[in-house]
Amino acid sequence: MEIELKNLLLDKLKTGISIFSGAGFSILPAPNGTRLPTGTELCVEIQKEFGLQDIPVESGLEYISEFCPESEYQTFLRKRFTVSEYNPLYDVINKITVKTYVTTNIDNIVRKITDHSDRYYLKSIREYGATMNGYNELSYIPLHGDVADPNSKLYFGSFDLAVVDKQNRDLFDLMYGKLAKEPILFIGYSFHDKGVLSVIKRLMDLGTTDIWIQFLPEDKNNIKLFKSKGCHIIEASTETLLSWIDENIQDNTSEDLCAKNTISKDLHNYLVPTISEVANIPQKEFFQQGNTGWHSILTDIPYERKIVAELEDATLTRKNVMLIGCRFSGKTTILMQLARKVKHKNKFYVDGITKEEAEFIIRKIGTEDAWVFFNNCTDNIMAYNAFAKIKNIKIVGASEEYKFETVKHLLDKSINYKIFDCNEISKDEARQIFNKIPSGIRRDHFSYKETSDEKFSMLEMVAQNVIGVFTKKHISKMLHEMQKYNIDILKIVALTSYLSENGSAISYINVSNLLDIKVYPTAFNLVQQTKDYLRTYDYHLDLAEEMQDYFILRSKLFSINVRNILIEEYKKLFADIVSKFTTKEAQYNILRYNVFRRKSYDAELFAKLFTLEQAEALYQDLYEKDDSPYTLQQWALCLASFKRYQDAFIKIDKAISLMPNNFSFKNSQAIIMFESNKEIGSSDAIGYMEKAMNTLKMCYMDDKRKIYHAQKFAEFAIYFHDKYERNDYLENAWQWISEIIQEDSSPSRRTMKLREKLMSIKSKL
Repeated sequence: MEIELKNLLLDKLKTGISIFSGAGFSILPAPNGTRLPTGTELCVEIQKEFGLQDIPVESGLEYISEFCPESEYQTFLRKRFTVSEYNPLYDVINKITVKTYVTTNIDNIVRKITDHSDRYYLKSIREYGATMNGYNELSYIPLHGDVADPNSKLYFGSFDLAVVDKQNRDLFDLMYGKLAKEPILFIGYSFHDKGVLSVIKRLMDLGTTDIWIQFLPEDKNNIKLFKSKGCHIIEASTETLLSWIDENIQDNTSEDLCAKNTISKDLHNYLVPTISEVANIPQKEFFQQGNTGWHSILTDIPYERKIVAELEDATLTRKNVMLIGCRFSGKTTILMQLARKVKHKNKFYVDGITKEEAEFIIRKIGTEDAWVFFNNCTDNIMAYNAFAKIKNIKIVGASEEYKFETVKHLLDKSINYKIFDCNEISKDEARQIFNKIPSGIRRDHFSYKETSDEKFSMLEMVAQNVIGVFTKKHISKMLHEMQKYNIDILKIVALTSYLSENGSAISYINVSNLLDIKVYPTAFNLVQQTKDYLRTYDYHLDLAEEMQDYFILRSKLFSINVRNILIEEYKKLFADIVSKFTTKEAQYNILRYNVFRRKSYDAELFAKLFTLEQAEALYQDLYEKDDSPYTLQQWALCLASFKRYQDAFIKIDKAISLMPNNFSFKNSQAIIMFESNKEIGSSDAIGYMEKAMNTLKMCYMDDKRKIYHAQKFAEFAIYFHDKYERNDYLENAWQWISEIIQEDSSPSRRTMKLREKLMSIKSKL
């Protein structure tokens, strides 16, 4: 084995290097003797699997792949390249300081490596969008697809590979941005792939100089060629190279775990902070702006509601607890207060993390007892499941109630958990909160709801009892002034609101693409101007989780009001921004794309902002980029809101054909079917409405998300009674709504109102 600039390579492996791996990397045998096939071996397997004996193996993998039926071939590849065991030499990746891991392989070996790593958790850009290069995060870019991601196409055929960089242009552009000017190790390539040659050429053009490329010693022609281009040459097999790295780099990742009863230093960033570790924030920002930060909690600014003690008591008993509430109901404050209050040496606070990150934290905690406080836990309910399954971890999650309702059926059935609702504030408790408000911003007289059926959450508490809160009127005036001062700043605030409200954050790249300007220095300077302008009004654009280059609106109340005002008063401007962002911005440039996509393309929002033609064009574009049945569902619901029921039915029917057992799609189909026939009144129309009721009944009986089906069934049962004096659906409606209220510790206001209406009808029968 020969390595050019061996000592420099060792230094880069320790201090930071990106890895670009090819097929030759993944073929080392596992301990049980199994291994992934070489190209020639795969050709033989494909011949046998698909009966292609008339296609010569010598034609190559890319050629023979073109003769395989697409769907069956994708299924075959996923099965063949999903490994359960791997060669332990691959664990050397955990010794290397990896900046970014790029691969043209489709297997799950790197995922398996990180699944039990003490150093990394994997963050796939294909799944989660833009990454913030978090501590211990391995940024992963599978260029040709990923068997572990069911939404990822696998590229193997000649025609696919010829255009893969064009179809995945956004992904390739992101890759170049990540790799530019970083040391890179290319490993496992035979360099028959012209695409990889173009990658190396472009990286060199971008100024990357430290490029190490591994070749088999007999590959003299390529060694000579790439050496002449200034690349550093490694003459070795993959096994030999990995063994050399293993022997020459000390593994320090497990030092902390060796000490008994010691939590790893890698978890320091997750620890509940002390007062000396957090930024000072004025008291008034907590009350007037809804800015919940650690400084306010650690200095005992807000009143501690009774629910904090109730949560602690329940967690000690049940271990797994969930706190839910509407927007601006005090969830984060309560969760932070509990995190501060709990007396335990190992307590961690996390926000919206992925399953992979949760599993990394679990590995680091080991057998130590610990408390985990998980804000926005339903952004990835599988992460909550992961914590909840561990006996030595007590988990308290917090979530918006609508998000919880959409994913609670995914909670592991072996998990024993208790739900708490923090929406409603009693009069006595509201009085205590009032007394905690600083006198300078507290209204002269305490105000509570006038009637018992009014809602009174923290939002109403602040609006009625705090002076100088962000009222819509005040913010509307500020936005008008901002428009006159610099409309680009208004556009940045608008996009930030859209992203913040959908679980993401704005970046310099997002601003650059929105305004068609350069990232540096133009977009950078405009973001600074926006921050300065907002500060003059005592509003703030802050770093998202103290991560560089991503920003959110600090005040939740401000963000909510900005979005509503944009829809009401700046509809065209906001529609243009959302439209351009939807069509032009790459998903890989959107932070937490997996969370963002759930509500950002919502049918209700699109129906408010766009004309029918505009909404159609946007959904068409979205579907071309991501042919997900969920996109079809929102498209159908949007069409239905414009009363285009026939087209809506076609879209939702197609979604059901793709996922026949999805009850959410069947629910949408039933709603569209019922609504489209309500005003017709013919016997055929009533027949279709009855069919919709039967669909909802089936959904309720078979689905775990019963609340949605029961609510719609009750709503339509009431319509049958009011319109046609038919009572045949009322008994089921009453029974199911009653069951939900009995089983749900926090039934929604809508559910309660439906019960009241049904009760009123029943009393008159």
